[in-house]
Amino acid sequence: MRLFFDLTVAGIDYAVMRNHEQLPEEVGARDLDIVVSPKDLDQAVRVVARLGRDFGYLFANSYADERLTQLALVKRIPSGIVGLQIDFFTCSQVYGVELLSAEEMLQNLRWHNGIPVVSERVMLLDKWLFHLAVGKPLHPKYDTAFAAIVSRNWSALLDRLTPLVGYGEARRQLDTIRSGHASSIAVLPPRQRRRMVFRAWKAQRAGAHLLLPRFTLHRLLNRARPHGFWLSISGPDGAGKTTVIELVLAELALVFGGDALAHRGHFRPSVLPRIAELAKATGAVQAVDADYARPHRSPASGFLGSLVRLSYYVADYVHGYFRRVRPALIDRRIVLFDRYYHDVIADPGRSRIRLPKWLLRAFARVIPLPTYSFFISVRPEVAHARKQELTLGHINQLNLAYGDLVRRGAMTEVPNNGLAEEAAAAIVDHIFADRDRVARSKLRVAVR
Repeated sequence: MRLFFDLTVAGIDYAVMRNHEQLPEEVGARDLDIVVSPKDLDQAVRVVARLGRDFGYLFANSYADERLTQLALVKRIPSGIVGLQIDFFTCSQVYGVELLSAEEMLQNLRWHNGIPVVSERVMLLDKWLFHLAVGKPLHPKYDTAFAAIVSRNWSALLDRLTPLVGYGEARRQLDTIRSGHASSIAVLPPRQRRRMVFRAWKAQRAGAHLLLPRFTLHRLLNRARPHGFWLSISGPDGAGKTTVIELVLAELALVFGGDALAHRGHFRPSVLPRIAELAKATGAVQAVDADYARPHRSPASGFLGSLVRLSYYVADYVHGYFRRVRPALIDRRIVLFDRYYHDVIADPGRSRIRLPKWLLRAFARVIPLPTYSFFISVRPEVAHARKQELTLGHINQLNLAYGDLVRRGAMTEVPNNGLAEEAAAAIVDHIFADRDRVARSKLRVAVR
């Protein structure tokens, strides 16, 4: 892999932290964790940027905080999406407190096919100390490997851990790990974890004390401008949204991981109950109409009723954003909605609303809208062949209404008259192209 060659030629002090067994032919995981000396971080990022440029990759993600600098490269080839996420660490830390310095992590390196790899002692300490501090048990996949590492490094590990958790606790945990049951170690109580972090803070090298204010700053910045993204996919019934959504999620998972999707919703966040359920709870109606297969079955309300209904939905969109969507974005995850407020504008009859379009668009100004909003367009005869609920004329009207939102810059049109895979690829490629533009601006990398 040219990455390691270029890092070495650039004179960068680095080492792979884990998942090195199949290098350089292939990466044994979705991401590649590399520790670099703090003085070399900027140069290491430039090396990756040049590789992306030379091999035609896009930056699907670029993120940096006090703990890591993350770059995700992605490229579409005939067989699908290929990508690699590279995480550069300048130390091992938690909550802005250094657990292992880069200097310590880059000592006693091992070599694998000409690639520097951190010592097995560092590999264990980096993972284990972090999990201890945050109160998270280890995954069982580490049991066997960590047992062997402890057996070979007992004394050194005991000396390293005793100042943080005490001799008795260090010995108890090492005994458990050596027996092959690292994942069964109980999470430390909060008070004991706080004491461990405080001891680590006191033992830091002098320059590491700046990590804590940087940690605080980055958390505040991430809350102000979350790094995650969310998208909505809309269109008339029969447009093939469900199939396209599944394909989009599959491709995004290849790059961001299977657990990247934090929430998948339909039409609105639904933190507030359906209006029909409220009506039943108050005795206004005896039963709730749950025939979701025919969303246009009921007539629209009058002006006042429509305004009340719209106001209720707007309250749900706003409240739901801060309760469900924004926390996921702060965690740098993905939120996806099958339909969103744009469907209220383009297809108000679905929501039993009959109000002027200008008023519906005006309400959109107070609603947090997705990062990316897509309109799946389809020829009326194709949509009607898939679902017969709507007439050809109604489908054509909906296409025109969604198309108006596209012309206003509120949505991006994606045709789906052929293979659903092509429509899904167009959506994913649009997202990656936009994120690449933002990343290159941050990294100051020239666009090809």
